[in-house]
Amino acid sequence: MPKYRFTTDDGDKLETSKDRLVMPNDEAASREAQRVLANMARDKLPYGSQFDLRVVVENEADEVVYQASMQFRGETAEDMRIQARKAARAAMNGRHSPHREN
Repeated sequence: MPKYRFTTDDGDKLETSKDRLVMPNDEAASREAQRVLANMARDKLPYGSQFDLRVVVENEADEVVYQASMQFRGETAEDMRIQARKAARAAMNGRHSPHREN
């Protein structure tokens, strides 16, 4: 059976498996990568409000056979109010010229 190497990146550390995992085929390795990605997200939550995750699967020839990533952005109501105020200020600054003609 084919062997696969998994590399994961959770934004804090990049890890490449030292040993290759034996899987029946590329599809099985892809499903395992999806499970790994879900577990990574579970480990990050609820401690982070923003993170990017990635997993890459390589076959024995070091060819990437699958990759997946996940981006998470969580915002509280206060975060959204702050962003709305910033956007409103930016819009106002873009419309008002600092010099007025008389």
